[in-house]
Amino acid sequence: MKKRILAILLALTIAAALVPSAFAKTIPAGQTVGNVLFYVTNAKGEEILISQIPVSEMEADMKAGKIDTTVHNYSLLDKFTTTLHQEGQGFTVPEFIAYAQGKSPVANLKSAPLTWTGKSYIRFWEIDQGGFDDLDSYTYADLYGTSRYNFPALYEYWDYAKQDYYDPVGKMTRAQVIDYIFDHGEPETFILSVRAFSQRYMLTGEKYGTDYNMENYWNISGLLDNARTMRVMKPMSKDELYNKTPTAMDTRYWTSNILLDMEKRPEIMSLGAVAAPTATMTEAGDNYYIRFTSATAGATILYNHNFVSPSYTPTSPYGGEAVVVPKEYFKSGTVTMTARAVKEGYADAGVVTLQLTANGAEANPESAASYTDVPEDNWAYKAVDYVMSKKLFDYESKNTFGASSPMTRAMLAVALYRLEGSPSVTKFVDFADVTKGTPLSAAVSWCNSAGIVFGVGENKFAPDNNITREQIATMFYRYATYKNMNTAVRGDLSQFTDGAQTSDYARDPLSWANGMKLINGNGNGTVSPQGTATRAQVAQVLYNYARM
Repeated sequence: MKKRILAILLALTIAAALVPSAFAKTIPAGQTVGNVLFYVTNAKGEEILISQIPVSEMEADMKAGKIDTTVHNYSLLDKFTTTLHQEGQGFTVPEFIAYAQGKSPVANLKSAPLTWTGKSYIRFWEIDQGGFDDLDSYTYADLYGTSRYNFPALYEYWDYAKQDYYDPVGKMTRAQVIDYIFDHGEPETFILSVRAFSQRYMLTGEKYGTDYNMENYWNISGLLDNARTMRVMKPMSKDELYNKTPTAMDTRYWTSNILLDMEKRPEIMSLGAVAAPTATMTEAGDNYYIRFTSATAGATILYNHNFVSPSYTPTSPYGGEAVVVPKEYFKSGTVTMTARAVKEGYADAGVVTLQLTANGAEANPESAASYTDVPEDNWAYKAVDYVMSKKLFDYESKNTFGASSPMTRAMLAVALYRLEGSPSVTKFVDFADVTKGTPLSAAVSWCNSAGIVFGVGENKFAPDNNITREQIATMFYRYATYKNMNTAVRGDLSQFTDGAQTSDYARDPLSWANGMKLINGNGNGTVSPQGTATRAQVAQVLYNYARM
């Protein structure tokens, strides 16, 4: 009987974006990438931003079939006593260059002759690179001029204790084993992944794990996601296999900046230079509150939301609200935060490191304790504290949350958009009752692109309509689908006297929401599919979703 292997995750645990916390928009000891920046070096040596692409937009384009969904498998050797298996979906480098150029809002950049051949370089910079000017650089020949492979047989013929090739049944010599692994290899190609999954393996005997054949295992298990987008995924070469070369460190994740440096640099004119961002900081209670500004109109400000690792690349788009940082991490009273300001068609000042000290008190720190209509013994207190600390809701007035006020379609679209990190929006949906270019327009447009919301007919969104319980369930169901979460769970709507009144489109979503305990019955045997919900009730659903 074949021995088995157990996937052991040895990397640091990354703080999940949906875990409830007492602060917003910062993640101690963890980080993600919200926007991928694509630059090109022009004839003057300036690095011009071609486009900034939200990870959420790449995910939406992949779901829409605009990005290749072929699953690529990669077998690698690591410097630890382990092998590595990876799977990914995404672009070859030429495909990414064409895709990213097509996303540029600047006409002359969209039509510029960009090529990657000969001695041209593509340079990658991930969030935890050694320095802000430290990039991994490759020519076309480096990545595509060498034959590369996936080796499915590697796992069965690897001695985890001795870190070497071997035949577990003793019929082949070490040299024969290597030949066997290579002969059973599969041609693979270098990609930049939008969705991926990766884990190391250790020998465990019969008790745990999967068979040695790991092909498409993570995809079949439904684990591929964009949590570490973009990922540089480089297959092994023949020489690397025969020389037992660890290559796992070449497959870097959270690639945030990509620079095309052509052998003959194009005559692209810069539209100007983006001013470096500045910041101010106030304080209240246990938190600091940071606000960023840039003197360049229309610039996107990115900040480093992993505040305990200020050397990391700033990747979180600043949405205009205060960034909240707990004081407990900065006993000296000085917060170190990195940031940068960028704009398509412009060169920028790169990453700046800001040393911030509090200058004044925060006027109205937002938490449930601030609102007279949500006392501490209220059933919704924790939920309201969560949505306000995460800045998913706006308060109704200075001293009231608006707990009993009805929830609207616009409010929930904004809440889900903020939950996703307020990603940049380049394509706005043209609803007659939503003013284009406003924060609401950005939220509705992003939700529409992610397949979460649609219009109500006659080119309208109906932002001020009170949202029904089945509509709430549907939006959360679609958001969970967008996040590649498990949506197979079902509750039993027949247990409710009005369960059959659920609209056909909402039957699966409401059943799922009930099964996941996001939306429960009313205590009188009903679930009220067409009933409306208060702001406090929807805050509780969001809180339940976060804990889920």
